[in-house]
Amino acid sequence: MLERRLSTLLMSVWLVISPSVLAATTVDAGAASSARQVAAGDVAPAARLHDNPLIRQLAEGAEAAFLATPDEPYFTRSEPEPITPPPTHTLRVMLDWYINPYHAPLIVARERGLFDREGLDVTLSAPADPSVPAKLVAADRAELALTSQPTLHHLVARGMPLVRVATLIPLPLSGLLVRDDAGIDSLARLKGKTIGYATESVARVYLDALLEQQPLTADDVTLRPLDFALGRALADGDVDAIIAPLRPTERDGLARQGVATHELTTEDSALPLYDALILVANRDTLAQHRRDIAHFLKALEQATVWIIQHPDAAWELIREAEPALDTAANADAWPDVVRYFALRPALLQPERYRGFERYLNKRGLEDEVTPLSNLAVELDMP
Repeated sequence: MLERRLSTLLMSVWLVISPSVLAATTVDAGAASSARQVAAGDVAPAARLHDNPLIRQLAEGAEAAFLATPDEPYFTRSEPEPITPPPTHTLRVMLDWYINPYHAPLIVARERGLFDREGLDVTLSAPADPSVPAKLVAADRAELALTSQPTLHHLVARGMPLVRVATLIPLPLSGLLVRDDAGIDSLARLKGKTIGYATESVARVYLDALLEQQPLTADDVTLRPLDFALGRALADGDVDAIIAPLRPTERDGLARQGVATHELTTEDSALPLYDALILVANRDTLAQHRRDIAHFLKALEQATVWIIQHPDAAWELIREAEPALDTAANADAWPDVVRYFALRPALLQPERYRGFERYLNKRGLEDEVTPLSNLAVELDMP
């Protein structure tokens, strides 16, 4: 290729330069003769180029590399520039419970590469103890944690620097499940019974609301911490009832084990609506992670919208990504689970947090009213 280009150049020079000018220059006679013969078509350009002393003189310098292998581009022999990937930012997210269908937006965002698209390296970790996740965030051992709104109020009142940044489930999911054969057909019959729970803050708020209009108090029942063993304890008859944080899926799971249950509700109580599942960050270090969390919430919203639009495809993606969730109970519960997701996770309902804080104070469950700014924020989306 290079030989052809040099040949063309020599021919062009010969054709445009007059014999008199050529004679006055320092171009040697051999080069001139080569140009005349190439122009006349008497010899192949490549042969005259390689035999010509002028070309050979040029070849003694840096141009030798070109002439040595004239058909190979020079840049192919240089080392390629390393490709530096864009920087990623790590976010450690603690789940509130063992992974379950209510975590679907997180799973979908991860599996569809939405976190990667936002430049985030997100790790999802299940806790060994359901009371621990938010405390790990308060201790700067994770950037985000899933918890409930009642738990947030309880921990902030005890001095932990936590703040709500997103909502996954904007409606209560907790419920009191009772075995049908336990002889408890009304709230009044809870007296002397044993009730299991996973997190004490939620259990005490819920039980207080249940017994608000009953002739008994929380002291008339026995509360037993069970962590993740709620369903098994009720199925084995170790407790008479459980305060289940994930009532719909827990009840379906028990039914498949042959344990018939019914629910005692707080519908007639003054317990206000609250967010069942929220994401909390460390209030003291929020500024440091604010941008990353905002991008995280953008991915979360995109995942949620996709789930709502494609529920069947979403379930297929989830069960393949998390085989432990691929059960008949979860598949049956999935259509009901989908309708609970918050379409705009970052959106804050301020009065919900103010109202719940006032309720806790009025019921004597908290001594002081915590201002909204210490409880929840709404981050601007990127």
